[in-house]
Amino acid sequence: MKAENLRVLKENGLPVPEFLVTDDPLDNRLDELTDGRYAVRSSSELEDSDNKSYAGQFLTELNVEKKDLSGSIKKVLKSGKKYGGKMKVIVQEMVDSDYSGVLFTANPLGILNEAVIVVGRGLGENIVEDKTETTAYYYNLDDDLYYYEQQADAELINNEIMQKLIENGKMIRDIFQKDMDIEFAVKDGTVYILQARPITTLKYDRKIILDNSNIVESYPGILLPLTQSFVKEIYRDIFRAMVRRITGNERLVKKMEPVFRDMVMEANGRIYYNITNWYNVLNLLPFSGKIIPVWQEMLGVNNKDIALDFHTGIFEKSRMFLTLVHYLRVTPKEMEKLNSRFTELYPEYIRRIKKAKSIDQLLSVYADIEEELIPLWDITLINDMYAFLYTYMAKKRHPREISNIQDLESMRPVRALNEIIGIAKVQGFDSKEYRDKREHYIYKFGDRCLEELKLETKTYRTDPELLDEYIKSRLSGYAEQVFSGKETHDKSFFVRRAKIGIANRERSRMNRTRIFGIVRYISLEIGKRLVDNGMIADERDVFYLTMDELWSLRDGGCGPFSTETKIQETVAERKARYAAFSDIPSYSRLVYADRIVDKAIRKIRTEICGDNSILTGIPSSPGKVTGEVLVIDKADHTIDTKDKILVTKMTDPGWVFLIRQSVGIIAEKGSMLSHTAIITRELKKPSVVNVKDVTKILKTGDRVELDADKGTVTIL
Repeated sequence: MKAENLRVLKENGLPVPEFLVTDDPLDNRLDELTDGRYAVRSSSELEDSDNKSYAGQFLTELNVEKKDLSGSIKKVLKSGKKYGGKMKVIVQEMVDSDYSGVLFTANPLGILNEAVIVVGRGLGENIVEDKTETTAYYYNLDDDLYYYEQQADAELINNEIMQKLIENGKMIRDIFQKDMDIEFAVKDGTVYILQARPITTLKYDRKIILDNSNIVESYPGILLPLTQSFVKEIYRDIFRAMVRRITGNERLVKKMEPVFRDMVMEANGRIYYNITNWYNVLNLLPFSGKIIPVWQEMLGVNNKDIALDFHTGIFEKSRMFLTLVHYLRVTPKEMEKLNSRFTELYPEYIRRIKKAKSIDQLLSVYADIEEELIPLWDITLINDMYAFLYTYMAKKRHPREISNIQDLESMRPVRALNEIIGIAKVQGFDSKEYRDKREHYIYKFGDRCLEELKLETKTYRTDPELLDEYIKSRLSGYAEQVFSGKETHDKSFFVRRAKIGIANRERSRMNRTRIFGIVRYISLEIGKRLVDNGMIADERDVFYLTMDELWSLRDGGCGPFSTETKIQETVAERKARYAAFSDIPSYSRLVYADRIVDKAIRKIRTEICGDNSILTGIPSSPGKVTGEVLVIDKADHTIDTKDKILVTKMTDPGWVFLIRQSVGIIAEKGSMLSHTAIITRELKKPSVVNVKDVTKILKTGDRVELDADKGTVTIL
């Protein structure tokens, strides 16, 4: 109940304005109050429960003079009679706020480690009733980073106020042991907490925890759809193969298929470890309680909390103990076999790509890579564990020796490039020796570059002129470099083993880069053929499709797109969406309630599409629905809204009856705190608010697709 929550907050030292609670309009305590203005609010036993908030359903009166308190209390008590339940009234000192708003300790759309703060000038009712422009802040609680979306000249808050709000939010969440919806006001730089209630829309049954520890080094920034889909495929195939190798249990492998499928996941255009599934796999191993902390330290996982939803019995763990001991002995030899196999297959793949005449032949090369190489690559994961364990032990016993490692594979491109720079400086770019060395370098190391594991990256292989440009930029500062050093022969068993594991890890990473280079080569060749067929405008547009979509384009078909125009529309939509993702900070960790929610990022007052076929706004209640539009200028309870998508300028609490029968709602005004957002979230109806001029653009009878995950309305 609201009054009880305020009492708890006050007792815990939160800055709550003085208040009293009564159910009597003639309460003697009213006479003892000082002259001034007060807020008179309901406090029903029905309100602010874990399941229902009844937000906006009971009367609130603000700026009430002392002499008028009895009358206001009567009105508030009366407003609760139709709902039943015990009703009390809160009489609270009025804060004449400079600005006010609501703080959600978790994003109501389902992001558990992201606080949302929405602020606007004046009193809180101005925000709920859309009488003022608002600014929405999205604050990642793990990284202490935030971004904001500002409507017109809406209020901005400084970092000091931001920090006070976040600290209060964390304290209130800890007090109630749940995520809360907190109303606040700010006057002369002081934050006041007006009320707090549970967020009723969040699910906690199955958290999805995404972590970019280590993986961000391989895949920094935004990854386009083709890379995302390819990376997800190879992680799935490799982990499946590893579990098959170490357990020999095909039934277990099939049981864990959902785990393999989501070892990595995409959010906001970036790729993350689905950390729970990594722990699920690591938990298969004997002594997993000891191994997991080592893995966390080696990969730089800062948040050490472990979540598991897949458990292994003692019999399987015992069986795998022998397998693990075996592989701690034979992993170096297995890595040599993998390297030899790759060295054998690599030139054959390149030859076949050059000879390929069709998309089908190019995809045939890709299929062979999936069949011949990727399933063998699981030994690199075991080698990672091999390297991690021995490095961990060597670091503890011989911290100085472990740093002395020479002749790693990663240094070979550097040496080769330094040699080419020297040739260019002495003999020039037109010399035969330069051209020969350049061609050889591109063949061996042309895929090694910044962001090399993004298929969309331009490399020295795909754009050889970039190599010439790089060499020219290094000529003036060139000096012959000596890279070889004398490596000591370590006596320590752990150091020797650690160095073997690290060296093999670097070699496999170089070969992994070459595999990505082959797939990049295949993709661009497919892109050229799609351009020839009129399906895309530029060969590099292929990176905005997925691997499954490429497979569906065999035999000259359009796959799931139906027409060439649909492919181009899909590419254009994804270009806009992925460009917008770059505005979001790169968070180290994201925690979702039950599904991943991609952000719809835009400048609130800017239209993205000029032809009005796709309208954009703020997603306020998730979901996706297609249906017929009903434009409502003036609300009337007699209007039949059944199975309609409602379109309006704004709503008030009375709209609950209209919205309940509808399938979704689009509003011209609003924010995450408007009645439209609050009610639709409780009713689980998809909604998008702040859609500019929507009541002018859409007409009753129009059919639209309302995508409240992306914040878009597509006119069909």
